[in-house]
Amino acid sequence: MAGIYIHVPFCFSRCHYCDFFKSTKLQFKEQYLEKLIEELADRRGFFKEGNDLIQSIYFGGGTPSLISVHWLEKILQYIFANYKVDADPEISIEVNPDDLSPDYLRGLKNSGINRLSIGIQSFFDDDLKKMGRRHDAIQSRQVLPWAFN
Repeated sequence: MAGIYIHVPFCFSRCHYCDFFKSTKLQFKEQYLEKLIEELADRRGFFKEGNDLIQSIYFGGGTPSLISVHWLEKILQYIFANYKVDADPEISIEVNPDDLSPDYLRGLKNSGINRLSIGIQSFFDDDLKKMGRRHDAIQSRQVLPWAFN
């Protein structure tokens, strides 16, 4: 099984527990995404003569839900046009509850993303504050039904 992992290193704020590479300098987000497309072009040769079938595409982070649906579609279109992708790949994205809206989730689904990893570390506000999370327990509960529509 072959897969593509795309790291989105941007966050609005730093969570105390997170050791992953990240930056709160959001002004570089678009430049990073443009360079990401270039790297996808450079990495095509990584797969053995195009024989490896991509079965998984994963947007991790950082906070991939800071990326607009437009950019996610652009990245996915590039991958599908330039890599050998399974007819029904698993396409996952990590999202934060405070970045979600019904419209954004609908856009994710329409773009081809078919799996969410929602960053709900707790349903208790005190825990969320200690971790440095931007959302609260109410937001966490609110987004779950949206994810099933």
